[in-house]
Amino acid sequence: MKWLYERILKKERGFTLIELLIVVIILAVLAGIAVPSYLAITSKAKESGTEAEMANIATALELYNADKGGYPVGDLAAMTTALQTAPAYMTAVPQKDKWGHAYIYSGTATGYTLTSYGKDGASGGTDDIVWTNGQQTGMGAY
Repeated sequence: MKWLYERILKKERGFTLIELLIVVIILAVLAGIAVPSYLAITSKAKESGTEAEMANIATALELYNADKGGYPVGDLAAMTTALQTAPAYMTAVPQKDKWGHAYIYSGTATGYTLTSYGKDGASGGTDDIVWTNGQQTGMGAY
């Protein structure tokens, strides 16, 4: 009787190796689903942030054009200097996109092109974001 009592009431504690393996497999499957989704969302967020920065720069360039009768001539450094001199059209002109690549600016008195090469940082890719004379002409990857 004592033997039956101990067997019924005494229970083994802990998990078996099979139970632990099942939990690990379930976690691996969930991570396999979550990680690519997270990476896609962060790429979209970086692209949206870059587009917003470029829109702000384009707006400042259009204000500069309206006041001065032309766009800043030259490269990114010349454009930055022009937008920050009195009257300041932007107090801080972003120099790099959200991926850490420098913006490319090419301006003449009659027009400009502001480019971010996107995620890959290489010219001519499908992820390039381009603003030309106040209009977004290159849409990026998303």
